[in-house]
This record gives sequence, C-alpha cells and structure tokens, in this order.
Amino acid sequence: MSSVFFSKFSNDMFRVNYMDMKKAIIGALLVLLPFIAFSQAASPKVSDLWESAGELYSKGNFSEALAQYQEIEKSGHTSEPLLYNIANCYFKEKQWGKSILYYERALKLNPGSNDTQNNLKLAKEFAIDKIEELPEFILRTWIRDVNYMLSSNEWTYISLLFFALTALLLLNFRYGPSSAVRKISFFASMFSLLVGIILTLFAWSQRSSYNRRDTAIVMMPVSTVRSSPDGSGNTLFILHEGTKVEMIEQLGSWKRIELADGRQGWIPAGDLEVI
Repeated sequence: MSSVFFSKFSNDMFRVNYMDMKKAIIGALLVLLPFIAFSQAASPKVSDLWESAGELYSKGNFSEALAQYQEIEKSGHTSEPLLYNIANCYFKEKQWGKSILYYERALKLNPGSNDTQNNLKLAKEFAIDKIEELPEFILRTWIRDVNYMLSSNEWTYISLLFFALTALLLLNFRYGPSSAVRKISFFASMFSLLVGIILTLFAWSQRSSYNRRDTAIVMMPVSTVRSSPDGSGNTLFILHEGTKVEMIEQLGSWKRIELADGRQGWIPAGDLEVI
C-alpha cells in the first residue's frame, strides 16, 4: 500500500513539476517574443541601409552614403567595417579630422587591418601638424606587432586550446605507462601552460587597449595649448585638426594632454573628440 502511495505521489509531483516547467517556458517565450520580433524587423533595415550606402558610395554620393552609415551607427550596430566606411566617406568629403578619428576607432576594433592603417597614414598626410614620435623600444614594437596579428577573440580561443592540451598532458603525466612518458608529459604541459598564459595576456592587452578612453583627436581647425587649465595660461604651442593626443587628466573643462613627441599642456575639452 505504501509503495503504491509513493508511486502515485511521485507521478503527481512529476506532473506538477512538468506543468510548472511548461508554464515557465511558455511565459519566457511570450516575454522574449516581442524582442525577437523587433530584432527580426530591425535586421533587414540595417541590411538595407548597408547595401544602399554601399551603392551610394560607389556612385560617388559620399555625403548621402555617410548619412546612411551614421544611421546604422546610431542604431548600435557598430563594427570595424562600418567605422572604416564612415572614415572613407569623411576622407572623400575632405574632412580630415573626422576621417582620422574614425580610422583610429576602426583600428581599435581591428588593430591588424592593413587597409585601415594605410588609409590612416594617407589621411594624416593632409593634417597640418607633423608630430615626430619618440623612438620606441624595439622589443615592445615586436611584441605589439605579434599581438595584433590576430584579434583578441582569436587569441582567447587558441589559449583555451592550449589550456585543454595542458590538462590532457597532466592526465598523461599522472597515468602514463612509463616514467619517461610521464616526464615528457610534465615538461610539455608546463610549456603548453606558459603558451596559454602568454596568449591570454595578448587577448587581455587588446581588450584593455580597446576599453581605454585616454586618446583623442583634435577637432578644431586651430586649438591653443596652454600652460595652465584656464584661458590666461601661457601659450605653449598650437595644434590643428586631426592631431592625435593622449589625455592625462581633466580639470573642469580643460584636459591635460601629451603629444607623441612628449610635449604636454592644457587644452579645452570641447576641442577634442575621444577615439
């Protein structure tokens, strides 16, 4: 009798749990349905804008193409190709400062893009200021070049493979058939772990660089850099549209900046646009 009661009780509980789960799934789908419908409706619009902007660009209607690319950007669908195309439109419109700004933004998403690097270099030829960068330690340059050969996501995936390989080698070290195999497995696992850590640091470095908001482009035709954060400070030097600066600190409506050649000073924050 007790076993029959227990069986019936278990079946009843299963039906209750099943029904509750079913209701929860249906409720979640009803909640998500409007968002799914919205995304499905929004995607064709973005796709149509992208194709239309490309056609306008190919026909030489750069201002109209730019307007449609900017509409895509405002919708939140930011990507490296989009920023690159916006920069190209600004370049064609001879708005050098804006083109440099968007090439720099595109490079933050894809630092290894040769096309973006070359176009940025070309756009900088039209900027007035020619800043000589301080020499960089050769090893640092080499490490950065290797780092930007792949994206942060690609480095992350590869590092996970090395960590998985490390786990397999450690298992072989623990259960290997002979001492020689276990010894080789141990050293191989340490090497694999080291490579995985280095690749993880590559990915972290790229993401950290992307999330930093400490660089900007001068957007005013002429901007005065002063010795103090106020209009009465001594004029140190003049910057022009398209010059890249590093922002060190902010005081009120002024930012202290540093150029690639090491010069520093204070500039109105409104004269800059963050990359």
